[in-house]
Amino acid sequence: MKLITNYYLALFVCFFNLIAFSNNASGINFNSNMTMQRVRIDFESPNGYVRPLLLGFTTDNSATDGVDYGYDGANFDQFPDDMFWLIENQNYVIQGVGAFDNSKQYPLALFLENSGTINITLNSLENFDTTIDVFLFDSILGTYTAISDSEFSIDMEAGEYLNRFYIAFSNPNNISTDTDDNAVLSIDDHELKAMSIDYYSASKEINISLSNTSSRISEVNLFHVNGQKIYGHIPNPNVRKIQIPMHQASSRYIIVEVLATYGTQRKLIAVY
Repeated sequence: MKLITNYYLALFVCFFNLIAFSNNASGINFNSNMTMQRVRIDFESPNGYVRPLLLGFTTDNSATDGVDYGYDGANFDQFPDDMFWLIENQNYVIQGVGAFDNSKQYPLALFLENSGTINITLNSLENFDTTIDVFLFDSILGTYTAISDSEFSIDMEAGEYLNRFYIAFSNPNNISTDTDDNAVLSIDDHELKAMSIDYYSASKEINISLSNTSSRISEVNLFHVNGQKIYGHIPNPNVRKIQIPMHQASSRYIIVEVLATYGTQRKLIAVY
């Protein structure tokens, strides 16, 4: 069951009222003609609690990416498993910034006392003339998940994650100069499909194989989900299959990173 505290809903209502009208009496000069474009994000913790987060774009650039009095809402309480906007190394539930720029990314801080599945979803968009794309960028896996289409869901271990997740509005991995909608897959796409990364529970091994003879594996690394590197290996250039024993693995989830001729591929593996 998803639970949202009335306290944080009240914070959101206060923020909406604050930016809707001028408030010269408080010493803050809000432009009554300014339109606030809002992106509402929901974080669901492993125990089912939901943290609403708000990102507001000021069309007149009256706010910045830094801390802005009257626009940013600081966190006053914290759940055992929680997520916030990270502004100048401090935690905020509301972040006001300048005009919308789809090239920018906004960092999130994740704190987990309990391991389990977290979910991040786009709740709603307000005051945008056209539909925008919203992505959850995982800097460890190097992936962009379109949370405007589906929720981002991942199993995480307890810990603090301050430089891993970001809200983004474009996916550089999808940029293409190919104008033919019916074009075949690029060479990199073919190479990607030729790489397999699997975990075999019977032998407790990670198996990496490359079927394309024109490609080479240059390096293999393993990481904890918090980004800590736990293994590194540079194979012989002729090696096309690699087995990594995981009998002594201290973490349930491992990120496998393979550097190959065509680029880098990462995959989250559940070790059991």
